[in-house]
Amino acid sequence: MGFFSSLVDSFTGKSAQRELDKGIKAVSAGRDQAVDAYKMYGENAKGYLSPYVDQGAKSFSLYGDTLGLNGAGARSTAQDLYLSDDILQKQLGLQQRNRGWASNARGAWGSGADALAANRVNLQAYGDWQNRLAGVGQQGQQAATTAAGLEQNTGAGIANAYQNATGQTASLYGQKAQASNALAQNVIGVGSVVASAFNPLAGGVNNLLRPRSGSAGGYG
Repeated sequence: MGFFSSLVDSFTGKSAQRELDKGIKAVSAGRDQAVDAYKMYGENAKGYLSPYVDQGAKSFSLYGDTLGLNGAGARSTAQDLYLSDDILQKQLGLQQRNRGWASNARGAWGSGADALAANRVNLQAYGDWQNRLAGVGQQGQQAATTAAGLEQNTGAGIANAYQNATGQTASLYGQKAQASNALAQNVIGVGSVVASAFNPLAGGVNNLLRPRSGSAGGYG
């Protein structure tokens, strides 16, 4: 762009408008990048929590089954699942063996007290299994709460990105509107200068034609 073109653009405000347009585009691009970053990192963070949320939901559901909350059929299925676990049954068998030895040492083997103790061991083992299910469910609930907080923070971050970009864009548009009036303002300014040049009160060119006091020719 030549010197004359640059001068004209500066006079009319076009160069300022172009720079402001670049600023508006940069703000929009920055906003989009911020939004994409919030979404990406938010999804990544929730992905880390997903296994705990999923397992917690399954565990809570199974725990509800053991309590009969989902019907007698679901409760029966949960009990069958418990009884089909070899490790749990081996642990139960070990507990019953220890109970039997203790009863035998007291001479109570086969007694009513011994039978009551055997039932207590069975109930305690099943209750421990239920407690573990509830514990995993609570862990999943905590993970879900954390994930919900991340979702909320992500939404707040995106909203702030849009809000900040909107404020910056509005400011730049206001500056652009002022720049678009540069031609009119400059024309008015030039007109004022020209008018002042011909205004006797402002010391314009008419002062050159005004007689000087004491001059021989009457004009200076």
